[in-house]
Order: sequence, then structure tokens, then C-alpha cells
Amino acid sequence: MRAGWVLLGLLTLSTGALANERYQALPLAGAEGGKGGARAFILDTRDGHVWIWSENELTIAPDGGRRYGTGFSYQGKLRPGTQPGEFIETPRK
Repeated sequence: MRAGWVLLGLLTLSTGALANERYQALPLAGAEGGKGGARAFILDTRDGHVWIWSENELTIAPDGGRRYGTGFSYQGKLRPGTQPGEFIETPRK
């Protein structure tokens, strides 16, 4: 059931990206250590939010067990630069 919701979310994002180009997705290399799996960098071009989608993400099950499954990981929000090649530092916490 969970995989169905994730698939629905991806389809919604992909059709929305085709309609207004707000979301851009770039494929990433598979996970290290031979675990493989598809990964994508997803950027909200309007508001600057960034996610990593992975079909082989380590997750914690409701019973506390660890397993690999599909998931999104929010990376934060970007701010626009002022010139090409500008290095933008992330805020320290």
C-alpha cells in the first residue's frame, strides 16, 4: 500500500513538472556499498525546496525494525545566488 502512495506521489510530481516546470528532477548515482537503487534529486524551482528520492532508503518500520524501502528525504531550502559561480554557504546550526 505504501509503495502505491509513493508511486502516486511521483506521478503527481512528474505530471505537475510537465504542466508548469515547477519541479525538476535529476537522476543520481546509486547508493554506495553495492546496495544500488534508483535515486533522484528533486528541486522546487519556485520556492527552492530540495528532496532526494530513493527506492532503496533505510527506514525504520512501525515495529522498530530496520528495512530498505522507497522514500523521500527533505534536504532543505536553497536561496538564489547573485552571480554565476557564486559559492553559497549553508547556515550553521
